Amino acid sequence: MEKSDAELVIESLNGGSRAFEEIIRRYQRLVFNIAYHYLGRRNEVEDIAQEIFLKLYRSLDRFDTNRSLQAWVSRIAANACLDELRKIKSRRVTSFADFNQDEEDRINYLFEKTAAGAGLSQQESEESLALLQKAMEELSEKDRMAFVLREMEGMEYAGVAEALNASQTAVRIRVSRARKKLQQRVKAMLSNRGVERGTV
Repeated sequence: MEKSDAELVIESLNGGSRAFEEIIRRYQRLVFNIAYHYLGRRNEVEDIAQEIFLKLYRSLDRFDTNRSLQAWVSRIAANACLDELRKIKSRRVTSFADFNQDEEDRINYLFEKTAAGAGLSQQESEESLALLQKAMEELSEKDRMAFVLREMEGMEYAGVAEALNASQTAVRIRVSRARKKLQQRVKAMLSNRGVERGTV
């Protein structure tokens, strides 16, 4: 019979290395996906994932086994990624206006292709995700965290609320606000491109 997350945490705290290896196995995909959604750079995902699991291991003694380990892992992963983003932003201030002409053209192409009901190839999907990640850099940290966990990782609102230590109502507001901001930015950019080309 498969052990519960709580049992694995207790075993890990008692020195069971195999128990923590099982925790890593269960949540490796979640951690890698969160890191990729936040940072958008595959070559750095493995390094940040190792850092996240190290932080998780060091904080296990503070974990309440009556709560969700998924939410706890998500919070640690998101916070670690936010710390990394702060380091990046201290070196370079990025804004939505930083999209160059080629990137704007690609967004326009991908937007029109999706709107027409055409499926995107794997490469186009990854490219679309990378451009979306760049647009997300303007969101507040908590709005971005809520958006990633709910919209990109598909976590239930209850889990996101626990990960953010917020109410479900607050999470719903953050996700809705993030979604609207991203939609407005993309629409505004596409509209500006149309004006410049004389198509609007």
